[in-house]
Amino acid sequence: MSCSSALGLLALLALTGVNAIKQTPKIQVYSRHPAENGKPNYLNCYVSGFHPPQIEVELLKNGEKMEKVEKSDLSFSKDWTFYLLVHTNFTPNDNDEYSCRVLHVTLEEPKIVKWDRNK
Repeated sequence: MSCSSALGLLALLALTGVNAIKQTPKIQVYSRHPAENGKPNYLNCYVSGFHPPQIEVELLKNGEKMEKVEKSDLSFSKDWTFYLLVHTNFTPNDNDEYSCRVLHVTLEEPKIVKWDRNK
């Protein structure tokens, strides 16, 4: 394949990404185990169905970014939308509020979803 053909193919592939349909992320915040005050648990934020893949996901405790957060590898579904799991250890109690903040090009402002300990 000549250099000009390769560049043409690369340009065509780049253009197809420009017209890709943008999809708003779906956000689920949940704990691994049923919540019990004072008992260590895992807080998860599962973000799915979004496109393009650039996204920021943060776990918050009382509105402040939590430390020692881990992220799964960014993956994609059969429909070419993406998904990501962000999680950390935490110990729930009645005084603290936990949530997940997501920033994505499809959102006019960051979206914050609170953890509902009863779900």
